[in-house]
Amino acid sequence: MVNLLFLATENSSHQGFNLGNIAVNIISFLILLVLLKKYAWDKLINMLEERQQLVESQLDDAERNQAEALALLKENQSKLESAQAEIKEMMEKAREQSKLEKNSILNDAKQQAELLKDNARRDIIDEKNKALEEINKQIAELSVLVATKIIEKELDPQSQSALVDKIIKEVGDK
Repeated sequence: MVNLLFLATENSSHQGFNLGNIAVNIISFLILLVLLKKYAWDKLINMLEERQQLVESQLDDAERNQAEALALLKENQSKLESAQAEIKEMMEKAREQSKLEKNSILNDAKQQAELLKDNARRDIIDEKNKALEEINKQIAELSVLVATKIIEKELDPQSQSALVDKIIKEVGDK
């Protein structure tokens, strides 16, 4: 076949349009097509079909993966939103709890302060009463002492006055 092509091209002139050349080229092309059809065409078509199936399966996989990714994204977004809502709720509860604890602590402190004031008042009153009792006791003792001294000595007014001064001096020393 190569020889035919060579002969056809060797005898042709380089001027104008050569029918022999065209015929040889057409016959060579047809033979080439027949040979391609017989030996390579089916393999080439099968290879292209396999490639097309591979590309289609990859596209299907990509679409499926994209759909799964979108579903996961939506699921994660909903989980994130619910987690944010839970966090917000927990923060609100914590704020309320801290307010309650603050109020409880303040009320306890006020009650403790009132209790301490009441105890201090009672202690002051008790000490005052004890002091008054002690003073009354001392006054009674002095009165008894003065009365005893007066009874022991019946004196004239001058002596009585000196005795009272002496008793007052003794009481002042105590």
